[in-house]
Amino acid sequence: MQMANEKICDEWEDDLQKERTFWENQIQSDVENVQMAFKRLQEFLDFKEKSEKQKLMQEKEDVMNSLAESQNELMKQREAVRDLISDVEHQLDCSTMEMLQGVNSVLTRSQTLRLKQPKMVLREKRRIFQASDLKGMLEVFHELMDAQHYWVHVTLPRVYKKNVIINVDKKQIQHQNKNTRNRRMFSIFGTYDLGVLGYPAIHSGKHYWEVDVSRSDAWLLGLNDGRCAQPQHHGLNKKPFKVMYNSVVKHCVYYQPKHGYWVIGKKNRSVYNAFENRSVTHNASVLVLSLTHPPSRVGVFLDREACTLSFYDVSNHGALIYKFCEPSFPNTVYPYFNPMESSEPMTVCGPPS
Repeated sequence: MQMANEKICDEWEDDLQKERTFWENQIQSDVENVQMAFKRLQEFLDFKEKSEKQKLMQEKEDVMNSLAESQNELMKQREAVRDLISDVEHQLDCSTMEMLQGVNSVLTRSQTLRLKQPKMVLREKRRIFQASDLKGMLEVFHELMDAQHYWVHVTLPRVYKKNVIINVDKKQIQHQNKNTRNRRMFSIFGTYDLGVLGYPAIHSGKHYWEVDVSRSDAWLLGLNDGRCAQPQHHGLNKKPFKVMYNSVVKHCVYYQPKHGYWVIGKKNRSVYNAFENRSVTHNASVLVLSLTHPPSRVGVFLDREACTLSFYDVSNHGALIYKFCEPSFPNTVYPYFNPMESSEPMTVCGPPS
């Protein structure tokens, strides 16, 4: 009986030790998560503080330059007035005949001299930083933080398309142009699809992944309904639309939701676009995005319940790049990656450890 009780106590001791270890690990993990969250928040606040200060210093420089120009203009006007006064005084010291001979010149100069009030900087148009601005910034930051809770491991498929290279761990994709004659085919957004589908397939719920595009000077990424993986869908059966570039008409594939694409892209090293369902007659299906910073890392967040697909500039603390709002998505969609004509890779990123 005593031995049985001793055994029970030993078991309880083991259970207590396991419980102690569990709580130590759990709380330590929570502490690390809190530290990481506050570190990211502090980095975000430091970044925004630096950005706001830079804006103010730039404003100060612009104002000082403007006032300096006004000061220079005022000095020129003052010099002109002084010269006129000096000439008048000089005429007064001359003989009557010399004075009469020079009076017309002095009168003409005095009549044509027009003083202009120096330009001032309008104070009413100043943008002053408010606490509400910080609130909006934090809302954007928290939106990205919330999306990152739904991070999924996305991988690329085996190579099955000409001119597309995918590395061994199925995380990097890039273009390899073996035929230089075809290079101009990709100058806008390709006449056939070099894109591949990422996995897993998405049927429901919320999903988030990130893509490093820092080295790539042209890319497309977002979602596809799976048709781009079909050979007959590689742009050969699509009706292209015309786009004018430097007075030359070129053709572009419809990378639009109605064709199974929800994507944004970059071309010509600095031009960013989103593709929407717009009127064919207005060439408005390619929307030019105005970004304050070129994104080097893009976060993609699909919320099937809300029927939204959002793109975030992770390298700019979660600034929203673009958001698709749809009535619904197809039953199955896939992450989509297209290296376009870039020989440098775009890389699927894993969640932070």
